[in-house]
Amino acid sequence: MTNLLQCDLCILGGGGAGLAAARAAAQLGAKVVVVEKRALGGAYLTQTVPVQAFCTAAIAAGAARNAHTSGTPKIDFVRLRADVLAAMKDFAHDYAPGPLTALNIEIIRGLGSFSRPTRLEAAGRSIEAKHFILATGSMPAPTALPGQELIRPLLLEDLLTIDRPPESMIIVGATFQGLFLAQAFLRLGTQVTLIEQGAILPNEDAELLAPVLTPLAREGLRLLSHAEIGGLEPQPGGVRLHLKRLGPPIDAAQIMFAGHPLPLVEGLGLKNARVTYANSGILTDAQGRTSNGHIYAVGDAAGGSDSGLSALGQAERVARRLCGQGRSTAPVARILGTDPELAMIGLSEAAARGKYRTIHVLRASFAETARARLTSRPGGHVKIVTNSAGTVLGAGLVGPNARELIGIFGVAIDQHLNAADLEVIANAPTFAQAASNAALASPPQVGKALHWRRFLPHR
Repeated sequence: MTNLLQCDLCILGGGGAGLAAARAAAQLGAKVVVVEKRALGGAYLTQTVPVQAFCTAAIAAGAARNAHTSGTPKIDFVRLRADVLAAMKDFAHDYAPGPLTALNIEIIRGLGSFSRPTRLEAAGRSIEAKHFILATGSMPAPTALPGQELIRPLLLEDLLTIDRPPESMIIVGATFQGLFLAQAFLRLGTQVTLIEQGAILPNEDAELLAPVLTPLAREGLRLLSHAEIGGLEPQPGGVRLHLKRLGPPIDAAQIMFAGHPLPLVEGLGLKNARVTYANSGILTDAQGRTSNGHIYAVGDAAGGSDSGLSALGQAERVARRLCGQGRSTAPVARILGTDPELAMIGLSEAAARGKYRTIHVLRASFAETARARLTSRPGGHVKIVTNSAGTVLGAGLVGPNARELIGIFGVAIDQHLNAADLEVIANAPTFAQAASNAALASPPQVGKALHWRRFLPHR
């Protein structure tokens, strides 16, 4: 007799995204099964959260030290690490089996593989579900550099175990994560060389990146783009990296790899499930649906961003939609947690020009807001990209609270709002006023101002 389990939703992958989807669906009354062989929480707990906690604490500590008016006190790294570890314990509680089973989420320990389009085999059980979500995550992409097997790089999992920051470091990969790590170690006193074998975030807006990269250079970051690595070799107390055509080798005490991860898609029986995939991940539409309408994919498995945090939001959205709640199609915000912060959503200026015949680019400085003047934080600006009718296509902010403000533009894109609709009225000064200021620069608004002038009384 077949050991058949039927449910509303089966999730393959018990990492951060998979369990976020499981909780969302279970709270809406769905019968949920999660298939995972390894520890619950996965890379979200061992990599994503530690990186966010470590870098955020280091950058903030460095900023506080630099702002100190009576000298430059040394950062207490042992205390910083202890504070980060304490925060990590709070996250770990969310991924204990107890709270999950209390939500009536069944956890099956084992590897899962599809045997047919609507059936998954795992741990000797057959699972049939109305819908499946693939949240299998990723693994570090192999770099295969000559000599790499002779060195031991610093891993993301090591951030909370090192006794002190290294004196010098090479980071390979100028991704969002690589830039975040670079500034964190700079603020801790490490000499950092960041190497990218191509362009720096080529799909993002160079205008918005410049106000981030320039301060990083002032802080001492050595950033090399379009660099071809010739090989690695161990050195007493460190590592040596050889470059092709870009000068002498670079010596450092440590090296980290922060390149884009490799989606985990093999061994899942995707061909049996009639799910189309490639080396870059599982192919999905804007809602996360695969070529099999009963199966969805989120996060790195679908070739998503290099942030496990965005995967959580995507997974929750898919789960709610499958349970009949929520219809949002707002794009995922892309946030770089450096100082200054950078947040982007929707189409960049270059992407919009490639898709639309006419676009408008609206800009405003944070310095024009009362909030910036009162807090002595004038740096930063907002950039809005619209179509010819003024509908918001994308936006970017660089400066204080950028990550908190970017959601305004996500709603605008989802609801097809015009830039002129982004008026923010409050009883206290806000940085969000910059969005209203940018909208006033819109050509349609200028036209209306000229039109209104006709109704003014003649003198």
